[in-house]
Amino acid sequence: MLQRLKNSPVFATRDSIITLSLVTVECIVISILEGFVIKWHLALTSNCALDMTGEGVSESDLIYHGLFIISQVFQVLLCIDALHRKNTAQLLSLILFGLLVVGNLYGGIQLQQHLILEQIGCGSNQIWAPTSPQFIGIPNGQKVAIAYFEQRIRPFEFTIIGLIPVFFVVLSFLGWRLRKTFAWDNYRDFSADVKVRTALITSSVLVTLLKLDFYFVFSFAAQLLPSQKLKYSESITEAILIFVLGAALISVALAGVYRENKHAMSLFILCGLLSCAYFVYNLVKIARPQPIDSDPYEFTRHFLLFTTVITIVLCLMTIAVACKCVMNWHNNILVYRTKRETKKEADRAAVSNLPIDQSYEEFELGRSNDPDVKKTLLNTQGNGQQSNDMWTIE
Repeated sequence: MLQRLKNSPVFATRDSIITLSLVTVECIVISILEGFVIKWHLALTSNCALDMTGEGVSESDLIYHGLFIISQVFQVLLCIDALHRKNTAQLLSLILFGLLVVGNLYGGIQLQQHLILEQIGCGSNQIWAPTSPQFIGIPNGQKVAIAYFEQRIRPFEFTIIGLIPVFFVVLSFLGWRLRKTFAWDNYRDFSADVKVRTALITSSVLVTLLKLDFYFVFSFAAQLLPSQKLKYSESITEAILIFVLGAALISVALAGVYRENKHAMSLFILCGLLSCAYFVYNLVKIARPQPIDSDPYEFTRHFLLFTTVITIVLCLMTIAVACKCVMNWHNNILVYRTKRETKKEADRAAVSNLPIDQSYEEFELGRSNDPDVKKTLLNTQGNGQQSNDMWTIE
């Protein structure tokens, strides 16, 4: 097991080990800090008798915390996959994802959502029902409680927003070093042909975009879960369908990339266009001004708009890159299939150079790393015969 890990591309170089370690440390530290934010969030809401809208706002806030933690785990998975596949585009997207999306935008919007929760969710005297002994029976207990929880939540939130740029700087340096390593490894493993190398870059970008698509589609679906309480819709069927159909469509696209299947990718492009139309419809619906007393998106509009816009942009970019991949395959510029065929030809050439009395199965055993297997293979002479250390033609 340890030998297999050492031979894995993920642990091939010192830079790759440091990169994965740093992303993992970031995930653990940020998730712990976020856990403290959730703890104080629940402590605040436990002192409020929330109405239906307040419960919806509170659930939305918890969903944002959950998505924030999931984004950290997603970064670790992106990093492992990028190192394993030597995907430069995915490595760079991982770094930018961490800074722009998780750090600035998610952190900033999450901070705003807490302000909404404190002012709207627990800001009304009618729903203030303290359960903590320290807030029962004191003048202005509601304001004191909100200030108390603010003082405990804010340091964690600001620490999270401050830490992520620090990790970004270090990861950017490591990504620059790994990029050169990946370029040489891909040149050696695939082809020196400029067209094939360009096609490899296009396929790598497409795979990266598909993985980002999955996260943001999942994010959008998760934000629709409190639909009934916030009156987005009468059921959560839409959220379930988005997640299931999105996962199925992206799985088809990933299979189409690695198999270089024009039909599967054409199906994805067609469904992707329909998906863009759906998200544009939702964007218009969410952004449209509505009466103040009956606006279901009053407290969640900013986060929903952010997720929807990013999803539309990623969807359009994915479709454009997918079309380029289909054109490459139509012109018979293949990457993964060529690599598989080259490997098979190399194996056939190795077998054809064997001595005439050695079978392919024996050749495979001879390539084994197990010394006992090699010993058994070489010492096949009968009793009384002299053992030789090499194959001979009798």
